[in-house]
Amino acid sequence: MDFIKLFAQSSPCVLGFISKLSTGPKPHFPQLFGTGFFVDSSGLAATNRHVVEVFSQLPPNPRTGESALAAILLMPGDDVLSWQMLVVGVVAWNSLSEFTSTDKWFGNAIPDIGFVQLGVREVPALQLGSEKFYLRVGMEIATVGYPMGTVPLTALGKLNQTSPFIRHGIVSSVFPFPTPLPHGFTIDIMQQGGSSGSPILREDGVVVGMMSSGVLDWKVAQSENAQLTYSVNTNISIAEPAHIIKRALDEFKSAQPTDIEKLPTLADLRAMHPQPGESTEFTWDSWVEPKPRP
Repeated sequence: MDFIKLFAQSSPCVLGFISKLSTGPKPHFPQLFGTGFFVDSSGLAATNRHVVEVFSQLPPNPRTGESALAAILLMPGDDVLSWQMLVVGVVAWNSLSEFTSTDKWFGNAIPDIGFVQLGVREVPALQLGSEKFYLRVGMEIATVGYPMGTVPLTALGKLNQTSPFIRHGIVSSVFPFPTPLPHGFTIDIMQQGGSSGSPILREDGVVVGMMSSGVLDWKVAQSENAQLTYSVNTNISIAEPAHIIKRALDEFKSAQPTDIEKLPTLADLRAMHPQPGESTEFTWDSWVEPKPRP
């Protein structure tokens, strides 16, 4: 796979959900707790249902009552040498609450899918795969998202990056066995907090699924006086297949159309924050080995 090309094409469609409110010391970057990706140019993004459920749990601004929920977008500059970060509000959100199948179902009882309308339109969107056998065991895939949330973005004790991570692996299995349209599937990329809602991409940039949860390995630590059971993440991660997301998206758009005409376009938002002028001045932090004392 050409991961350089894949990241360049897909990352402008990927977003991170943040809380703008901090109750402790001033953070290096807002709390980032989930990933999503645009599935429609109207500004509609897909993510997990369990990510959407966090939205209503975020405390509002205590002075204004304003929602602390927002999303960050990272867009490459026209010069291909810079990136622009935008903080965009969330207009509405919905999650899948019911699901039925005419036959025995081997995936999540209720697929872990939600849709979020951002306060922007005319955005780039990723294509959802739905043709027969678009998912095959052993096929190479990549994910783009924010594993561990804010932690790796501030790993150096400051804001050291803002762009999402690309990771790669293979499709490990499909539910219940290799079939034209699987009920679910697993990948060999570890699911970590923040990566929920990350798109899973094949070589041509088409989305084949969305990261949802991980298979945990339960361990027991025991001493003479106590016993502790704890879980360890594994590289077996469960994903929602793209054709299920597409079916849910089509039904959602027909049942709950959203008026987006009053929303600003992505071009409008980007124009509000132009790239600053370049500086030719440099400041150096220098270190000189001290001379030994006589």
